[in-house]
Order: sequence, then C-alpha cells, then structure tokens
Amino acid sequence: MNVLNDERQPTDTCLLCNQRPATQRNSHIIPKFFAKGIFEGTNPRHGTRLSIQGDEQSVQDIVKENYLFCPVCEKGISVLETYCIRGLDKFNDIQYFNSYKTFKRGEFEYFECKILDIKIFNLFIYSIVWRASISNDYAFIPFKLIESDEEQLRVMLQTFLEPTQTALCNKLSDLKELPNHKHVMIRPKKKLRPPHAGLSAVSSSDKSIHQLYLVDYLILYLIEPIKLIYALKEIDNNNLKNPVRVGLGDPEIWKGVNLDFINNFRGSGIY
Repeated sequence: MNVLNDERQPTDTCLLCNQRPATQRNSHIIPKFFAKGIFEGTNPRHGTRLSIQGDEQSVQDIVKENYLFCPVCEKGISVLETYCIRGLDKFNDIQYFNSYKTFKRGEFEYFECKILDIKIFNLFIYSIVWRASISNDYAFIPFKLIESDEEQLRVMLQTFLEPTQTALCNKLSDLKELPNHKHVMIRPKKKLRPPHAGLSAVSSSDKSIHQLYLVDYLILYLIEPIKLIYALKEIDNNNLKNPVRVGLGDPEIWKGVNLDFINNFRGSGIY
C-alpha cells in the first residue's frame, strides 16, 4: 500500500512518547474493527481503494504505517482499542441486552453503553483522531488538526496510556479534565450488508469539523464546541460524567448519505 511515511526509520523517535525508538511496524491508523465490514462477503477478501487521481486499487487491508510508534506506545493504544471495541460490538449481541439502554428523542435515537468507561472511551477517540492527523498516508491528508490541538491530544495519550487494562484503570483517577472539544459517534440501527459505505477521512474547509467515515460508524470531531448542532449535543461524549452514548441512524438514510458521499468523493478511501 502506498504510504508516505516509508521514509521513517526504526531509529526515529516514537511520535507518541517522543522518547523511545519507533521500531513498531504495521501500525493501523484506524482500528481494524471499523473496516471489517468492507471485506465481508468478498471472495477473495478485498476492498477497493480510490486514489486522489481516481484510480482504483484492490486491497486486502486498511492503511498501515511503519516506524510511527515504539512497541510500548503501540501496546497502550491496543489496550484502549480492545476494551472499547468489545463494548461497541456487544450492542449486537442479545446476551448483553441489559448492558445497553436505548432512548428516543423525536426522530432521533441513541443508546447508552453501561459497560464502557467514559474516560477510556474518550482516550480511545483521541487515539483515533490523533493518528489520523499525524498520518502521512494520502488517505488522511484532508484530516489535519492544527499543531496545538494535535499536541494536546498527544500529551493526553502519553500521560494515560498503559500496557495493561488494570494499569490503565488504576491511572484514571488522575484524569480530571478533557480537551475543550466535542465528538459524537453515530451508527445505523442495523448494520447493512453489503455495507454501502466506505472508510475515509475529511475535514471542513475551516478545519474545525473533522469527520471519519468508518463503514458502520461515523465520528464527528469538533475543535470548536459551538459548532456542534443542537440535535447532537445529547450524544457528545467529550465529558467525564455521562455514560458513553452512540447515535442510531435510520438504515436507509444512512445508506443514502454514504452512497452520496462515495459518489461525490474527490479524495481517497476504501470502499
């Protein structure tokens, strides 16, 4: 896969801790969990990647980059992912029905995830947004935080990432303040197969609203809190008190929005 960070070497410094050598290879920018829907039902397993020039390429994995992180920081990111992905994925499992509570506000629905810690979930979202911003792969060129916001997320992650879930949980009592941002996560009520969606990243023209299209999930990340529309304020997860909340979209509307996005997309992504 064409990755611009190939010029980095294992002797370079880890971009997260800024201390240890970045010897880790094949680091995913987006957790594999979010992209697996792209490959379901394909034989052989594959997706289609669209370049900036509009050329199509068959791929069997999502973006990975070498020598961004040290193994210690990679492990800390993995701890966040394992914990949060299990919580998100269990929403579809009837065995865990009582772990989720669904609310309806007019035409808008969302669920609360009682088994996810809001602090860990915020670190998880920061880790994805930060990686998308520091990536040099062309798929993430449109997704770029300003340097001060990027550094704020890096310091937050460096401070709290731990190599085990137990160590992470023990440290959470020290987490008392979050960046003054907003972020929401939305998914369809029922996952669509085929997904009728893609994996890509875009930002608004003023760089204050960032969007990650993650097949079955959409993450909106807002640097300026005032720009979060009223209808979504109830599912803003950038807090330390509410349960993790995930918006639920009508499947047909979800499919239409994603298909329009793919048809009009002029960057790069995997579909």
